[in-house]
Amino acid sequence: MEGKKVLLTLNPEMYAELEGHAKANFMTMQELITNTLRKCVLYAAESQKKSKAGRPPKVDEPFLEYFSRKK
Repeated sequence: MEGKKVLLTLNPEMYAELEGHAKANFMTMQELITNTLRKCVLYAAESQKKSKAGRPPKVDEPFLEYFSRKK
């Protein structure tokens, strides 16, 4: 995989939860984290667009809240 390398430090509880999620989806930890960050960037681009109802788009990835700046 080409790209920049980043050192990521996670607490043991979050790592265990992410590892379980990765195994449930037949992914490696690297694939899970890459996919989650990619979705976060896409979600941020979409959230800048306003919907007709004024509500933010629905998020299908539960771990985006860990990587999102919005609280």
